[in-house]
Amino acid sequence: MKKYIINIVVIVLLFGCEDFLEEEVFTEYDPSVFLQDEAGVDALLTGAYSAAIYSNFQAIDHFNVQQLNTDETWETGGGLNRRVLPLIEFTWDASTDYFNNGYNRFYNAIAAANNVLSVIDGLDNLEEATLKKIEAEARFLRAFSYYNLHNYFGPTPIVTVPDGATLDEIEAVGKETPRATEEEYRSYVIGDLIYASENLDYGGLSSRANKGSALALLTKVYLNNKQWEEAATMAEEVISNGGYVLYDDYTKLFAVEGEDNNEFIFRFEAAVGTNQANVYIPHAFPPNYPIESNWENFGAQFRTYTAFYETFEGTDIRRQLLISEYIPTTTGVLTPLSRDGDGVALDDVRSFKFVPDPNAAGRFSGNDFPIIRLADIILARAEALNEVNGPNQESIDLINEIRDRAGVASIVLTDFSSKEELKDFILAERGWELYSESLRREDLIRHNKFVERAIERGKPAQPHHVVYPLPQAQIDNNPNLEQNPGY
Repeated sequence: MKKYIINIVVIVLLFGCEDFLEEEVFTEYDPSVFLQDEAGVDALLTGAYSAAIYSNFQAIDHFNVQQLNTDETWETGGGLNRRVLPLIEFTWDASTDYFNNGYNRFYNAIAAANNVLSVIDGLDNLEEATLKKIEAEARFLRAFSYYNLHNYFGPTPIVTVPDGATLDEIEAVGKETPRATEEEYRSYVIGDLIYASENLDYGGLSSRANKGSALALLTKVYLNNKQWEEAATMAEEVISNGGYVLYDDYTKLFAVEGEDNNEFIFRFEAAVGTNQANVYIPHAFPPNYPIESNWENFGAQFRTYTAFYETFEGTDIRRQLLISEYIPTTTGVLTPLSRDGDGVALDDVRSFKFVPDPNAAGRFSGNDFPIIRLADIILARAEALNEVNGPNQESIDLINEIRDRAGVASIVLTDFSSKEELKDFILAERGWELYSESLRREDLIRHNKFVERAIERGKPAQPHHVVYPLPQAQIDNNPNLEQNPGY
């Protein structure tokens, strides 16, 4: 067997044999022509980054899957509503297009990362340190993609391809490989991230993998697997040695002017005029919002629940990025978005967390999107320490670092008489700090609140909804794929 797990087979799974044969970028490289120097291999690695990191409407698709069925956000209007309604109403099934699209996207990224690994496995003209760095970045991207797949579906197949396999043999393997066990999956992803952390240094662009992003993602893997001691240890390493700091002004952290910050550990780097832009804000503008001439306002509207908005303290700086009223250009009258004149919740508050880019080009903005940032890891350590020790002073101190920046009163240890009380508070703090960052679904699931809160909103949520169904198209292609229970 090859040392690396080559998921070239994924192209077969997604597009069929004929399309697979046309995908030369995944099947044929000539190292003697193109990949004999670091620049050539780095170009291949850049392609793997492009496949792995959400961009443009892929980022919105991920947002929809991770936010629109939570206690924070929902959507109305536009052509998007038909697609997202099953997510909002908990009526999704194995044919829901988001699931097959995500499955395809993440496995394409895995295939791209594995192509890098396959190519460098046969090179002997680059220094060993260079090869290890390239391997570490590729394995980080592979782990990141598998992490997202697990977040959606639970364990999925990990396909091993024998040396010298023909295309027919690759196709056959892909159509026969069952899902990995939870333990196999966890071991595989953790192994990749440990390798990445051991062969990368801190520093460099936060849009590329480094030691900090590998350890931060490992923290989140441990946290979501409820390996509390390991999560606390990894988080402490990132906090103490990564050189990351909380950005002073939360209201500018997500604006273009704040993107050169040292809080983002791993980010999607957006730029107007490229194929990597942020398209969130056109979904957040309410109808007839007074936009600039170079902005765009979509019919599809991301709305924030009034109940979530009202959990913020009035002095919380983070609340300033939630718009609860505005003056439409058509009426010139102040219009509420939180509650109407009779006090009825409108559930129409808007998150302007990604502050409108003055230089946007229509729907495309240059706001970078954090995938992991320091505040997330600080709260992860606070949560893990509480799970291990119950209420403790270090958890309180960590939470207060976040609250101090937000301009709200510090908490004290005596505020919490039990682990559950502090755990609930940490979940609330994560909501206040991390809203609109495509993290709420996984947080609610980890805290066993996802189904409970959906039921409170009147949704027909069931216990099996904590994972999505494997796409029916994938099951049809591979009879050895076992569907998640309940679907």
